Amino acid sequence: MKTKVIVLAEDANTSPSKLFRYLNSLNYDIKVKETCFGAYIEGEDELVDKIADMVRNLEKNKIFCKDRGFPIWDKRRCRAFRKGGPREGFHQLEAEQKALELISKGLEEVEKGELNIDEIDRKYNSILEKNKKISIDEFKKIAEAVK
Repeated sequence: MKTKVIVLAEDANTSPSKLFRYLNSLNYDIKVKETCFGAYIEGEDELVDKIADMVRNLEKNKIFCKDRGFPIWDKRRCRAFRKGGPREGFHQLEAEQKALELISKGLEEVEKGELNIDEIDRKYNSILEKNKKISIDEFKKIAEAVK
């Protein structure tokens, strides 16, 4: 058994309820749970992977999937059993969802050929180099010079 999280980018045309209806219309042996960010699907490993690919192709670069470590309705995670409140990891998922719109736009630009992967890597490495951590000794020197 496998559970996947399906997350919609904020600028996706598909809504969680539309996604939920689509998943239920497939007539596969899966469990589906609608969420505020998309849906959970659960079933046999190969089937869940197949459905995740189908769903991603509904809106390329706008629908993202990842494996979930717990089954749907797991008493350790489900708010219905924990008496409410956000579940562990919800705020991380919320932050990830906000980044998906930018990731989506970047993927579209790469596919159009308007972005050069080598140039992106070069800029990324330049940023890393510019923001490289300094040693403790170097930090101490800077702190003492500021006193």
